[in-house]
Amino acid sequence: MRVLFVEGKDREALVALAEALPHPYWLLQGEGVFLLQVLGAGEEARARAEAVPGVRVWAFRLEDGVVYRGCGKRSGTSP
Repeated sequence: MRVLFVEGKDREALVALAEALPHPYWLLQGEGVFLLQVLGAGEEARARAEAVPGVRVWAFRLEDGVVYRGCGKRSGTSP
């Protein structure tokens, strides 16, 4: 699976991009910057992301990971 990362300062532009794509996403907030993570994104999603002004874009192929191990509590990210 490919994972797309889009870094930018315009939250609204990143949310609009994420909502226009048919893929699950997370939007992370840092100090003065946002990072959009889009799961399962293909080349079309990457091209759309690169068209957003003022962003940096990276794409990676997921090699390994754990989605959720659990801590005995249910949350919004629990499967």
